Formats: sequence, structure tokens, C-alpha cells
Amino acid sequence: MVAFLVIFIVYALTFYANQRMASSARVTAQQAGILQALMVWHIGISFFFHAYIQRFGGDSIVYWNLNGPLAAVDAEGWWDYFGIGYPFMYWLNYIPSKLWHWDILAGHLIYGWLGYWAMRMLFLQLISLGRSSWRFLDTPWYAFLLFLPNLHFWTAGIGKEALCLLALACVFRGLQRPQFLYLAFGIGLIFMVRTYLAWLVLLALGLCLLPLWRQHRWARVYAASCLALAISAFPLLFWYLGLGEFSLASAQEIIARQFAMLGGQGVGSAVDMASYSQPMRLLTFWFRPLFLDAHNFTAYLASAENLLLVLLYMILPFTISWTQWKKAPISYGFGLILFLLISLLYANILSNLGIMMRMKSLFILFPIFWGGFLMGGLKEKL
Repeated sequence: MVAFLVIFIVYALTFYANQRMASSARVTAQQAGILQALMVWHIGISFFFHAYIQRFGGDSIVYWNLNGPLAAVDAEGWWDYFGIGYPFMYWLNYIPSKLWHWDILAGHLIYGWLGYWAMRMLFLQLISLGRSSWRFLDTPWYAFLLFLPNLHFWTAGIGKEALCLLALACVFRGLQRPQFLYLAFGIGLIFMVRTYLAWLVLLALGLCLLPLWRQHRWARVYAASCLALAISAFPLLFWYLGLGEFSLASAQEIIARQFAMLGGQGVGSAVDMASYSQPMRLLTFWFRPLFLDAHNFTAYLASAENLLLVLLYMILPFTISWTQWKKAPISYGFGLILFLLISLLYANILSNLGIMMRMKSLFILFPIFWGGFLMGGLKEKL
């Protein structure tokens, strides 16, 4: 009872904070209403996520119960669980789960709130950076893509996705100002949750800041620091993956091992990615499952969302002003570069459609935010 009272207070304060922003003219009343609707939608999906996990199982149960093959069997206290990756998830959940004995539903609602707060941060950045045209309810059209169910599902419960989305939202916020603390917190959190992703974030940050190298001293400092860290950490990344040194054979070994593990017999939604060309791997990662792959309600829902994404990705290149790409905010450029890097990685190691939907959920909208901004610029130009 105490757990749900605390959670209710947190959500109530969030509701009040959204309304207060409208009262202080930080956002319009319509935009505040969208934020409230986004929260209600996310809470509903948290309950759906709980029901889904209770029926079909998932990593969330392992994370919350502090067990599973990767748990520290000899751990006696909170700090015995501390580490990067899976241990960090156990460490985060130790106090509410083992010390306070909160129910797993409470855990889903806690992580759901973190996922919503990340979306709230992204929404506020989208409306503050958006152009005046192509708007609905005083909001850029592409901000409404935050309502798509796949992103909500994977960030509405106990799991790494909610934490990674919060970290990415902090990186976006840190680039917008720029603010070092947001950047440091975001990169640090990603490192603790998904170490390899932190390397890609550093690389994307360094690349997105290169066009500003001459204009801003802070951009030179940040770009040089991020690229230097990414390059120096490359050997550590391969050590973390269990390989001694980088080589083409080592990279092929990782790809073959992942395809074998995730595409073997008995693995649901498996696809033969090993036989696909590189373009087909990318298209499969971005836009499948489609309706021919669907076998249940959630698969049909995912297919409908992917069909919408296919249409947007087909239409946007013909409607944006490519000559104005330098006017796009740095955070949008970062999102686009990170999306491309993530796509090249996951398209070559994943061979299960369900896992693809999960892993792309945090990144698939970033190119649309970038293109939607430039699309708005085209209408203003016309």
C-alpha cells in the first residue's frame, strides 16, 4: 500500500508540474494537455506491460527478483550487486524489491514514470525547437509520434529501455543548451546500463559536433573529447565483448555467434538474417514485422506501426529542404547519426523480429524528428 501511495504522489506531482508549465506560459494549454494525455497513455501501457510479463515472462521478473543466471549468487548486501550491465539493474532494484518488498507492479510503474519523464523531456525539446509551420494543437506534427505504442511498451516497465531513453533525453537536453551535467549524466547512465551503447553515443556526439568545430570553442572541446574517448575505449569494447583484439575475423565471429544464438530452432520470430544482403538486413531491422509476419495481436499492432514508419520514411526525403540541413539543431543531428550507427550494429547481430522491435524502439524516430524539422523549414520557404 505504501508503494502505491508513493507512486500515486509522484504521478500527481508530475501532473501538477505539467499544468504549472501552462500557467507560467512555458507551454500552451494545448501542449500541457498533450503532456497529460501522454502520461495517461503511458500509465495504461505500464499496466498492460505488467499483464504481458506476468503471462509470458521476461527479463523484468529477473531484474526485480534479483535472480537469474547473471545474478551474483554470493551477494549479501546492496553493493555486492553493483556493476555494469545486468548487475547495475540488480543494484538499482535492490532497495525497493528486497529491502522494501515492493510488488513487481510497483516496479513497473516506477520504471514507467522514468520512461514518461524521458518522453516529457523529448516533447519539451521538440516543441521548443520546432518551426511554426506543420503544427497541430500548436505542436509540431512529429512530436505526436511519441504516442506510438512500441516506444511506450518497452519503456513502461522494468527494463533497460526506460533507463536508456532517460539517458538519451538527457544527452539531447545537454546538447540543446549546451549543459555538461546533462551530457555527463546521460553518457554515464548509458555506460552503466548498456556499455557498448555508450561507445556509440560518444562517437555520434563527436561526429555531430564536427560541423561546429570552427564556430564554437565548446564544440571543439566536446568533439575532441568524445572522439578521443571513443577511439581509446575501442580496445576495451572488444575486451568487454570477450574478444582479445579487433580484426575482421573477430567482427565476423561476433556476427556469426549472435545469428546462431538468436536465429536457431525454437526461437520465435526468427529470420534468416545471415543470408540477407546488407540493405535487406537494414530494411528488416527498420520495418519488420509487417502483416505477413504477424501471428498475434501485438504483432499486428507492431505491423501497423511499422507500416506508418515505412510511409514516413518514403515521403520525408521528397518533402524536406536538403540545402538547409545545417539549420537542424545539433541534438537532431546527433539522433540521426546515432540511429545510423545503431542500425549498422543491430542489423548485423540480431535475427529475431521481437528483439528488433525492442532494440530499435529508442532510435527509430530520430531521423523523423530531423526530417520533420527540415520539412517545416521547406513550408516556411515556400
